[in-house]
Amino acid sequence: MARRSEWTWAAALFAAAFALYWGTALLAGSTHSPDVAYFDHLAAAFLEGRLYLPHPPAVHDLTPYQGRWYVPFPPLPALLLLPWVAWRGVAGTSTVLFSSLMGAANVALVYLLLTGLSARGWSRLGLRDNLWLTVLFGLGSVHWYMAPIGSVWFVAQICTVTFVALAVWLAVTTNSPWAAGTALAMAMLARPNVAFTWVLLVGIAAQQLGEGWRTRPGVGRLVGWGVAAGLPMAIAVGGLLGYNLARFGSPWDFGYATENVAERLAPDLHTYGQFNLRYLGRNFWAMWLALPEWSWRHNLPLPNPEGMSLLLTTPALVYLARARSRTPLVLGAWGAFLLLMVPLLLYYNTGWYQFGYRFSLDFMVPVMVLLAVAAGERVSPWMRGLILAGVLVNLAGVLWWFFR
Repeated sequence: MARRSEWTWAAALFAAAFALYWGTALLAGSTHSPDVAYFDHLAAAFLEGRLYLPHPPAVHDLTPYQGRWYVPFPPLPALLLLPWVAWRGVAGTSTVLFSSLMGAANVALVYLLLTGLSARGWSRLGLRDNLWLTVLFGLGSVHWYMAPIGSVWFVAQICTVTFVALAVWLAVTTNSPWAAGTALAMAMLARPNVAFTWVLLVGIAAQQLGEGWRTRPGVGRLVGWGVAAGLPMAIAVGGLLGYNLARFGSPWDFGYATENVAERLAPDLHTYGQFNLRYLGRNFWAMWLALPEWSWRHNLPLPNPEGMSLLLTTPALVYLARARSRTPLVLGAWGAFLLLMVPLLLYYNTGWYQFGYRFSLDFMVPVMVLLAVAAGERVSPWMRGLILAGVLVNLAGVLWWFFR
């Protein structure tokens, strides 16, 4: 587990990140829950014994079923909001404040994960270098603008990162399959596709075993570890299927097929379904190739709300090419990263309306592991320059999103 000095730094980073995220919302004058927050209303519905929203403030991206409106997205943020809503009611609950706090926790957890890798000798970075990579995550990625928004889609992603980072940190520092698996199971209650992070957890377990994982007893221990980590995840899957059954009469119906989506997205969803190879090219373009659009009105380039290349919003990702060691940790991180991209590449929309590519938060934790290894003995001046460039790009994104 982390030493006292590491906890001190983590606390300081939490405070700084919260000041940044909440300060962004304060300056923008957007501290109240937006109408499309939904999870606050869903928490209130849970407290009243209901699974639907009787009087939703909006119906965009809600699912109509038998004359009622349901939140199709998995319920983790609503569950986390239960104490707050029970205490203050919906009117006294700010999903923007909640999301800013969770976002600050993400920054602290990413730092603890990086220092955990260093303590194990799996990365060669010192304090200053780990702080640079933490800056990359907290300010030099889309996490900055997403944390203070408070709407249903962004809150779900921010909460997912919290528990994915917690799962990977616990795997690194405790080697407990139950702790790591339970944290990842919690993340799945917000975005089930992050189950692929399990591959990284198994890679970490193999790294803990050293060369012994290649022997027959070692393979047995590794399989046992993976199964133990997977059990809480299986329970989460069962819980989600039961939640679907209670809402829509079928365990397999998440409510997405009949969701009240934006008019421009509905044709693809209703014609080709939620996942289809037809969407592959468009999503790859939004994820890795898309550039800003030229605005003739403003005579300057502006963000493309369909998405923008991750190499533009977080240019230090080019260093992923240097994560080439064939250790179980690196292989697990690459495996998780690539598998996590699959459902995103086949999804019916790119994440619109957005700055950058917001779905990248699903795989940012494995990416941070890979960058820690790729950096080598220190974060080089070139890498620092790319991190700072990413901070400036994301600052521009924050200004575009909140202050235009």
